[in-house]
Amino acid sequence: MKTQNYLCIDLRTEMLQSDIQTGETRNGTLIVDEAGEHFTFKETRTRTNRTAGHLGHCPHPELHWRVLDRTKHGRATLNSRHVKVEFYIHHDEYQDGADLADILAREIETFGEQFCETNFKEEVSKCC
Repeated sequence: MKTQNYLCIDLRTEMLQSDIQTGETRNGTLIVDEAGEHFTFKETRTRTNRTAGHLGHCPHPELHWRVLDRTKHGRATLNSRHVKVEFYIHHDEYQDGADLADILAREIETFGEQFCETNFKEEVSKCC
């Protein structure tokens, strides 16, 4: 490890949301110009500041699934492009196709009630 001391530097910061406070650490990239006199620190988006509500670059937002709702037999998730609903029903929970259809109908009705009250634009903006 090599240590360098820069006594008086010109440092410009590009933070995702708020200014950095004394003693606070942030993840990012430090860029120095060719003359070695001017520095720029660009904060990068990490899992930590993503959950804190910071904005920034998110690689492949379509791969980041968020849970919208769960029921006894199913789960609804979404990402920046899709909503996915999955059902898991054990074979011993139904006798025939009619029982299975009834279970599915109840699950879909439960999800439908929840989705009517969901602000999907807001949920999609949280993806990543």
